[in-house]
Amino acid sequence: MIQSIDRAMQLIGTISGPEKDQWLVAELADKTGLPISTVYRLLQSLETHGLVTQHPQTKHYELGDKWMELGLKKYEKLDIRAVSRPILEALAQEVRETVYLNAPRDGSSIIVDRIDSPRNVRIIDSIGERIPMPVGAANKIFLAFSPPADTGPLLERVIPDPDERNLLKQQLQAIRRSGAAISRGEKTEGTIAVCAPIFDFESRLIAAVSIETLESQTTDEQLEQFTESVIAAAGRISSLMGMSS
Repeated sequence: MIQSIDRAMQLIGTISGPEKDQWLVAELADKTGLPISTVYRLLQSLETHGLVTQHPQTKHYELGDKWMELGLKKYEKLDIRAVSRPILEALAQEVRETVYLNAPRDGSSIIVDRIDSPRNVRIIDSIGERIPMPVGAANKIFLAFSPPADTGPLLERVIPDPDERNLLKQQLQAIRRSGAAISRGEKTEGTIAVCAPIFDFESRLIAAVSIETLESQTTDEQLEQFTESVIAAAGRISSLMGMSS
């Protein structure tokens, strides 16, 4: 039984490899060194479960759609906190500031994880804290990268004044172009937050990672470096969540 599984995975490894996408039975037998009767038997079993597909005309085998189904299910079950934690820790060490992970929730955002700054001076917002729209860099990320059909009614509700709303929309357009949001003292006076979006395998916005620092201790050059670092960290998390580049 174990030998059959090992041989089946050997076939799958060959079919999914970079050499080519489609294989004849004889080619697979030659490539793997397995008897052609064994290869044929295993391919029939794999085909039954949708793991390989045979083209009726050419008789070539290729990977089946079952792998995509299984992969999507795996990505749906990924825990954003577990996936992002090592990257958030590395980011906090790199910039030596407090790093946050926020998730959108019902017209606001919630802090779902935090990595404290390695320095003695820290800015601490509590995990589980709910932040109302449109306050803060994370919320501006959620507004900028969410579908307009979702954000339009929300903006009308939280910002009744049309002029203020139009000004915010211009800011959101700039955020989409740059890939990051910067807020100054919106949630906590005297602080700056720099934030970037995280996407899943369907390119859906699922979270945002941010760096928060004291404005009095941050130069323009440091702010530029923080922006580059947070965008890179968010990109790495998005890749782990399945987003294609």
